[in-house]
Amino acid sequence: MLVEAKWCRDGRTPSLKEYLTNGSVSSSGTVISVHSFCSVSSSSEMESSFLEKSDHHLIHNVCLIIRLCNDVGTSKVEQERGEAASSIACYMREADATEEEAKDYVKGLIARAWKKINEKCFGPQPPATPRRFVDITTNMARVAHNLYQDGDGFGGQDHKHHHKKQILSLLVHPLRIESC
Repeated sequence: MLVEAKWCRDGRTPSLKEYLTNGSVSSSGTVISVHSFCSVSSSSEMESSFLEKSDHHLIHNVCLIIRLCNDVGTSKVEQERGEAASSIACYMREADATEEEAKDYVKGLIARAWKKINEKCFGPQPPATPRRFVDITTNMARVAHNLYQDGDGFGGQDHKHHHKKQILSLLVHPLRIESC
């Protein structure tokens, strides 16, 4: 976040590569996934070296999805407020693209990150990466994608009712499946 604040202070739009390198860290995906895993895991699952040996590509791609989905959902409002650059703004400047072209490009990056995550989910796991960690980390990307698919579903007031309805239908009033 400090790097983004410096870019904003200096009126600088970073390259897309710079932005994504920093964005995968500032998304907080790594911190949240490790805390989530540790809160539901037994001590035998939590070797002290587990994170060093775990699949960094999975974590990186989940962090990218969190950051990029946030950017697609919030970039217009954040730009109007004069906030720091987003992947959309970075790509627009680099490629001399329209906002729509930039969003399409970023959505392509999201799709590629999902493909890499799915390869990790459905392919062989590195022995040091517990299945529970893969599931928790992947679910974080699913939540971010869901929250930001129609705009700012996290901070925007216009989507709160929609997400409340989704949560209620999933947890409180689930679909009943009758056996034949």
